[in-house]
Amino acid sequence: MSPSVLVTGAGGGIGLAITERMSGRGWDVYATARSADALHSLERIPNVHAIPLDITDRSAIAGLADRLPAALNGVVNNAGIIVNGPVEGLSLDDLSRQLDVNVAQIGVTQAVLPKIREGRGRVVFMSSVSGLITVPGTGAYSASKYAVESLADALRIELRPWRIPVSLIEPGPTRTDMWGDMLDEYDRMAAGLSEEHRESYAAHLAGNRKLLARMQRYVGDPKKVVKAVDHALTAKHPKRRYLCDNLSRVQKAVVSITPTAVNDAVLSAATTSTKATSR
Repeated sequence: MSPSVLVTGAGGGIGLAITERMSGRGWDVYATARSADALHSLERIPNVHAIPLDITDRSAIAGLADRLPAALNGVVNNAGIIVNGPVEGLSLDDLSRQLDVNVAQIGVTQAVLPKIREGRGRVVFMSSVSGLITVPGTGAYSASKYAVESLADALRIELRPWRIPVSLIEPGPTRTDMWGDMLDEYDRMAAGLSEEHRESYAAHLAGNRKLLARMQRYVGDPKKVVKAVDHALTAKHPKRRYLCDNLSRVQKAVVSITPTAVNDAVLSAATTSTKATSR
């Protein structure tokens, strides 16, 4: 019997690439997506079973197990969104949406753990280097990823009696549709701020936008992220954490040894435009 894995957020980007990789390895992939077009495309991939799922829909999560085989060899919690903006300008609805979507990975894991136990499988969470390092303008997104990091750390220890490995994938900026559209999304966020917040944070908004534009030129290879997920699912000794690019490794190392005051000053300088004025 072929091994099986559930992949959430498989309609595009890294989730689709993971689905194609594991399908190509002969795994039965149960791939979730929200749009009808994405589901139709997934069904055309060999060994893939498309499942409609909005991971914020608790009733859908409760019924997820009924769409899956009796045993699973893995679950890849990939679905997620990015909400940008200064903390003061975030609406509570946007903050709740950020946490609801990204932290809902835990709900999926809870729903399928009996099948993971049955299949002696593994749990993989798509986190981010933003779950280790927070920069101005990414407070909501980083909060969601810090939450995933913490919950996964607890789960990894709690599941030791069943020898179920739990791995965190921690990519930096990666070449996907999400990052390709990042500047447009950022502009929409800025336009949605109140006039007072746009004026007060003008220097930060301009600086962050400039930094994002530079980062788009140096985004990482999604193949490295897919390779890390493959290793987490198939290696005899999967890692607990996977940093997927050298820039992220350097960032983590530098932040861990540099005083917080210095880190604050560097991040402030990197994300503040001297050509914009704030009130």
